[in-house]
Amino acid sequence: MRRLRHLAVAGLLLASLSSATVAQAIIVERIVAVIGDRPILLSELRRRARPFLIQVHQKVPPGAQQAAAESQIFRDMMEKMIEDELIAQNAEKASITVSSEELDNAIRNLAAAQGTTVAGIVKLARESSGLTEMEYRDEIRRQILEGKMLQLRVKGRLRVTEQDVIAMYDRVVKAELRRRDYRPAWIVLRVYPGSSAEVVEERMALARTISERIQKGEDFAALAQQFSDDTPTRDQGGDLGIRAPRGSEAATAQRRPVMDAALENALMALEPGQIAEPRQAGNDIVILKLLSRQPSRYTTLEAARPELMQRLQQETMMKARRRWIDGLKRRSHLDVRL
Repeated sequence: MRRLRHLAVAGLLLASLSSATVAQAIIVERIVAVIGDRPILLSELRRRARPFLIQVHQKVPPGAQQAAAESQIFRDMMEKMIEDELIAQNAEKASITVSSEELDNAIRNLAAAQGTTVAGIVKLARESSGLTEMEYRDEIRRQILEGKMLQLRVKGRLRVTEQDVIAMYDRVVKAELRRRDYRPAWIVLRVYPGSSAEVVEERMALARTISERIQKGEDFAALAQQFSDDTPTRDQGGDLGIRAPRGSEAATAQRRPVMDAALENALMALEPGQIAEPRQAGNDIVILKLLSRQPSRYTTLEAARPELMQRLQQETMMKARRRWIDGLKRRSHLDVRL
């Protein structure tokens, strides 16, 4: 079969070269990579990239931006095809295959998970990605084969420690903090441009005195009404309303108001009810208080453990996969001509 495949490839190349010689036409077929003794043709690359190119053409305006997106897709797909071929060659050596029954069962399971039929999921793939039924089946086959090889070569070596779980918990909680809405308040002491250093220090001294009074139990809102120079919020006790973290989905998609980056960073270090040390913000001096914050969905480490374990196992698997693929590349002949 491999010999027949290579003969077919040679025939295609000879035909294209012959046509180009006679008609002086543009060569439409060429080898873009060789993995071991297996060539990857430009037509194969274009076929595998087609679903992603369709999305680019739908979402990116024509011109330089679209051309750059297309080039990136071809580079990414070239890398994916190299990895797929290395896995396939490794699977052949290990006598690992995907049977028609395994493929049919996998597609049935995917269809059931999406609440549709096999015909329905094939139709969805065609409408959303332009894949034929055969191309869709080939893609699922590649995924199953990779899963089998990872199970054979990688999965048994994975280890997740308690320290890994704790570190992951800290990481996801901190990341989630940057997505949770919060409600701040402030007291603003105006410092007019051109003020002397003595005036600035005087205003800072007042801010420290106000901060100390708050720390001793005086009401923040009452002191804001008494001292704040920010007219829009003074009568509300300095309440700034609900704010979205900068860069969060709420800030970008829902266009919620955000705080200055430096002030937001100070607020991120606070728990509800706490105040930050007086600080300069532009020409002004502000005292910040965090009134409330959207609750975290990560209530305790134990409650989050199942999710954390799943994420850790996936991360560890991906790192192990990367090491395995890199090892296959080092031991294989690769000639990329794209």
